[in-house]
Amino acid sequence: MFRSTLFALSLLTVFAAPAYAAGLTANQTVEVAIVSIDDQGERSVAYQTAEEVAPGDEIRYILNYANDGDDAASNVRLDMPVPSEISLIEGSVEAGTADVTYSIDSGETFSSRGDLTISVNGQVRTATAEEITHIRWSFADSIAPGDMGTISYRGVLQ
Repeated sequence: MFRSTLFALSLLTVFAAPAYAAGLTANQTVEVAIVSIDDQGERSVAYQTAEEVAPGDEIRYILNYANDGDDAASNVRLDMPVPSEISLIEGSVEAGTADVTYSIDSGETFSSRGDLTISVNGQVRTATAEEITHIRWSFADSIAPGDMGTISYRGVLQ
């Protein structure tokens, strides 16, 4: 059964930036992976805008950002939720020049991937990719007027 990607497209991207970074804009897109095998058995993956997806499909969430303002944007953080219907693909986060941290508590706290732990029945263990609820990209350098970039992650629809 196909599911509409409206749940994915309606996600809010959270921006945490100083008030003077009013020129920072972003556009989120959601794509589905199209896998093909050529005559020699070589596998290739292309992405297209997701209109309908099915369980097991690979989805890519992309955030294109730009500073359309007159001033540099500093201390920029861009957060994207990972929908509960999506299992994050480990190692799929594209960060550009940003530092990446992860949350397992709906964006309340963030840690590096290696420090992301969860306690289950008194036992502490490393959180699984399926337990990640948000991803945060933090930019150490200012985003100058006219600068733009892309961040993304991939997951599988459950």
